Amino acid sequence: MRLWKVVGGRGVDRAGIPIGGGRFCVLVALTLLVTVAPVFGGSPELQFLWISDIHFNPAADAKLVRELESVDAAKWESVLDRTSPGRFSQYKSDTNWWLLKSALEQFPKSNPHPSFVILTGDLLAHDFKRMFRAATHDEDQQRYREFVVKTVQFLALELQRKFPKTKIFITPGNNDNDCGNYSIEASGAFLHDVEWVARDLAGGNEDFTKSWTVLGSFNVPHPTVKGTRLLSLNSIFWSQKYIALSSRQGCTPVPTTAPEDLMRWLEQQLAAAAEAHERVWLMFHIPPGIDGYATAMNREKLEAANRSANIDRCAQSIVPMWAPQWTEQFDALLGKYHSTVTAVLAAHTHSDDFRLFASTDGERPFLLMAPAISPVYEQNPGFRVATYSNDGILMDQSTYYLTNLPEASRRKPGRWKREYIFTKQWRVRELDASSLSRLYDSVVESDAVREKWLNLYAVSGPASQGEKPKMVRALYCAVEGLSVEDYRQCYCGKQ
Repeated sequence: MRLWKVVGGRGVDRAGIPIGGGRFCVLVALTLLVTVAPVFGGSPELQFLWISDIHFNPAADAKLVRELESVDAAKWESVLDRTSPGRFSQYKSDTNWWLLKSALEQFPKSNPHPSFVILTGDLLAHDFKRMFRAATHDEDQQRYREFVVKTVQFLALELQRKFPKTKIFITPGNNDNDCGNYSIEASGAFLHDVEWVARDLAGGNEDFTKSWTVLGSFNVPHPTVKGTRLLSLNSIFWSQKYIALSSRQGCTPVPTTAPEDLMRWLEQQLAAAAEAHERVWLMFHIPPGIDGYATAMNREKLEAANRSANIDRCAQSIVPMWAPQWTEQFDALLGKYHSTVTAVLAAHTHSDDFRLFASTDGERPFLLMAPAISPVYEQNPGFRVATYSNDGILMDQSTYYLTNLPEASRRKPGRWKREYIFTKQWRVRELDASSLSRLYDSVVESDAVREKWLNLYAVSGPASQGEKPKMVRALYCAVEGLSVEDYRQCYCGKQ
């Protein structure tokens, strides 16, 4: 291993879910995540551990930053154990050492022997550069760049210690770079700096190195399923907010063709898999579609600023996750290769969520989204254990969450428990497009189901309390409303 390298008509089913009926766009978001639940007696079941949006802030105790800079990442834990205060980071804050340490201890308790581990992005805290510079009073970009790499290396080491014989796959998040949010550069310094970490964890080869350093993406054999590939996509390039900044040039904007290059690369990988009669799992950080929360907040601001009845404030408020052209092209690729792509995994919203794509020949692709370790958006810290068959089909999922965040501290351990199992919570045979579609319908149409869904969406956190009807509608409309127009019809219709 090289991780110690020094770097610079409607019926109701048993769950009370209405059967059939008008599927608006409902973001029954949260019911994602798999867990152990033998559902049918066919293929043996396997499990993987799914972690996302850690948003670790090693500068939470600013007094320790200089010491962290001076020692190898392998020695960080002994320094961080002196972090003060001793409380876990709270709601509206990113992950400090005590919360991270508790989560790291819980992962193997919830899933002692996962087939593999995936991290769907955002290892680093929000405003990472600002907090580092506030602690060091130093504007040197190279110094900050080295601290970023050490932080990534430290997180990799901690996970590897918990799962020493398990492959771990990381995809970049919008905060994972050394210039600022949504600014990762293709072939840039950050991708080169952390390539050896990502490759060693994944057991990658020269092809891994090439695609990672150029695009922050990779294509590897699935760890357990023969004839299946795992493709990781740096979907930051497709974000509506993306701007390429060059760390080597003082974080100045630079021209880029990264979005086009990534879409072309994805199409090539899918075409090659289809020709070889292989299946594909996709993993990435930012999902396609609409940001429901940002849309609702944007609408409030527009309505407060302009009360003119002649302005369609609802339509103007819609905030796409990706630039619409990339959502359209991605949706087309999923339609073309619907029999090749068998799983799509993302994150970013910090919520237990999912998306449904347009139906293709009777098959409807769907996307699952993982909750976050960071409680910055007032969801409880959470992660997932997903169950799949030995032919690579997702079957179920479980969410685990921290139940006592307000009281947890160095001296009062965090209490984690399983929040729910998808198939048991919604009384369905398996996790698939049909069960998700029916859940959508019920969220739209049933107050009771919507309340359950919203609580799970927020991982039983305070974010679910007191949400206004417009906010809830903005969230569930994102489930099916992937294009701006489809979302507008759901969100801006009759309130």
